[in-house]
Amino acid sequence: MPRNLWEIFKMLEDDDFRVLRAIERFHGKYEYVPVELVEKAAGLPPSRLVKALHRLSNLKLVKRRLGNLSGYTLTYMGLDLLALRNLVARGIIEELGDKIGVGKEGDVYIGVSPGGDRVVVKFHRAGRESFRKIRRHRSYALDVRATTWLILAKIVGEREFKALVALEREGAKVPPAIAWNRHAVVQKYVDGLELSIVRELDEESAFRVLVDSVETLRIAYTRVGIVHGDLSEYNILVKLGEPVEAYIIDWPQYVYKDEPNAEELLRRDVTYLLRFLKRRFGLSLDVEEVLRYVKGEVDEPPW
Repeated sequence: MPRNLWEIFKMLEDDDFRVLRAIERFHGKYEYVPVELVEKAAGLPPSRLVKALHRLSNLKLVKRRLGNLSGYTLTYMGLDLLALRNLVARGIIEELGDKIGVGKEGDVYIGVSPGGDRVVVKFHRAGRESFRKIRRHRSYALDVRATTWLILAKIVGEREFKALVALEREGAKVPPAIAWNRHAVVQKYVDGLELSIVRELDEESAFRVLVDSVETLRIAYTRVGIVHGDLSEYNILVKLGEPVEAYIIDWPQYVYKDEPNAEELLRRDVTYLLRFLKRRFGLSLDVEEVLRYVKGEVDEPPW
């Protein structure tokens, strides 16, 4: 059996991708797409269709349901392969490497661009427990198109890509977005460490982490009109160097600042950030003063 997503990708044939796309085409209408519709949409003779479905099932890219309502549905890995096929065909990535993270929002891989640069490829997983909870509170989850978790994952991927583009354009410290397809977002690689595992920083470096993080939250709120909504030490990357830089990652759960719960989420983001920096590095700032600055109510930073 293949060991990783890239090995599976290299095994697949054109017929396999035609079948995956055929099943995807009807996902908004059927939980399990009837075989006759798959056959019609794929445009394959029965023998080749059966062969492709057998291979896709063995690789766990599709699931089959038997009975009166028999048919096939995509798995997340099947959706991954469709997005990967598109990104390779467009010349966005040339190779996909190892998985470097499995989070509540998605699976993250290192990739290589045709020019040899490292990139990050994030495949969203909107069905995970965190998103099941968030769906009850976030406006994007109420989108009429979000009839399945796979469709919701596509919506979330597009949202994160567009948010990263807007944030970078305004000068926020976020990983620059390169491309997206379906639920996959490709970003430039930031050579940093999660703040959660950074144990020692001198006072000046810790202060830079604070400033970069707060300034990005301010740009997000005042210029882009969004609130991160899930900020913690696990989605701040610290790039060690001269000077130290901090990048805020993982933006799919953002809310617009005029949503009813935006104020509460912004306060939580700021409170969590300041509490962690005080506990880990001894920095101390007043939450209310930082909040006023982040919201653009005052021009002078509180440091």
